[in-house]
Amino acid sequence: MNIERCPLCGGEKKDGYTIYTVDLGFRIIIVKDVPAKVCSQCGEVWIVADVVSNLEKIVDLARKNPLQLELISFSEVESIKV
Repeated sequence: MNIERCPLCGGEKKDGYTIYTVDLGFRIIIVKDVPAKVCSQCGEVWIVADVVSNLEKIVDLARKNPLQLELISFSEVESIKV
């Protein structure tokens, strides 16, 4: 079994979730339940490329909404084709 180690502290990276926040200046977008690797020791977070791609699409969609603050659950929009 290949254990992924945190390059910052040497802790074990485990599958988990994080919150992704974007401040656009005129709007804040918060995406919760984002799949990520999380260090079990220091809490540092890594988001893989395909998830980042989906986050970019989510943020692009949210830019079109006139709300100043938007809270989105990643799992609710993950299946949406953008």
